Amino acid sequence: MTSFDELQAHFAAAELAALAHPVPRGRVLQPALPLPTDDDQALWSLFDAIPLGSPIYAASGTRFFTAYSALIGALVAGTNPLDPIAAAKRRLAAWGSNPPDWSIGCAGLLKLLRSAPTLAFPFTSTAVPEPGFWGLWTESPTAGGPSAQFASGDVSADLSFAHALSFAPTPGDWYVSSALALAHATRSGPPWPSGSDVTWDATFGPDGTMPRFLAGLSVVAEIDARSASTAIFSPADQALIRSNATLGLWPYYLGGAGTSVGFDGAGRITIRTTSEPKRPVAIAATVLAAGEYLA
Repeated sequence: MTSFDELQAHFAAAELAALAHPVPRGRVLQPALPLPTDDDQALWSLFDAIPLGSPIYAASGTRFFTAYSALIGALVAGTNPLDPIAAAKRRLAAWGSNPPDWSIGCAGLLKLLRSAPTLAFPFTSTAVPEPGFWGLWTESPTAGGPSAQFASGDVSADLSFAHALSFAPTPGDWYVSSALALAHATRSGPPWPSGSDVTWDATFGPDGTMPRFLAGLSVVAEIDARSASTAIFSPADQALIRSNATLGLWPYYLGGAGTSVGFDGAGRITIRTTSEPKRPVAIAATVLAAGEYLA
């Protein structure tokens, strides 16, 4: 019998493959995330977050701009006028107290998304668990109950998007990539300050301030996801699922009017999820270790 964790792991692998996400860098977003359409700072705040190392995309409490600024402020610049550390210090001084930006904002995202190709992929489940997945509805458990029942049947899904885009803006003028790359490539000695708590391990190590970065998002428009299971649900379970459907159902957990659920006479389930027209939705992320991001 397939568990819901196994079903989720298989779906995540199928989705990331359809989106051409490099493995194992791809992360699914749970729930799928409708993106702002007219607030650049809100969009850029996603890229300003340092991701956790979890298999489901999640942001840590560390901000890229804050950690980068602190690191550049602590590093020792060389005497060469072209020294990247010196250039980074000048760039940050010129940037001042402005919030960080990235190369593409909401208008650019919408323009790119409108011209992006369509994408559709089928999914079937035949069954390796991965922790952290939700069950049949938002934040529901995967073990036991309707979630386990759903996964125990033959599950099928057809998923289509009017547009699918790999969205990967780059940091703005406040950022000097060569400075961060130099720091990453140098384990000790200049430009690292001597006798300081600011070290390579404290910055790029597993528990450092910048061990990995969000390199991109898979953004889609006009989701139309239809899924079904041959499992038979009791009237009580049907009522329970219906009562939680507004929270959002598998696989994208988009709550509200865009989610509907039905049962046939035998108790087999069908789910349909659609997204708000013209509203970008992020469904996956590319997370790179510091060495990959700075290569």
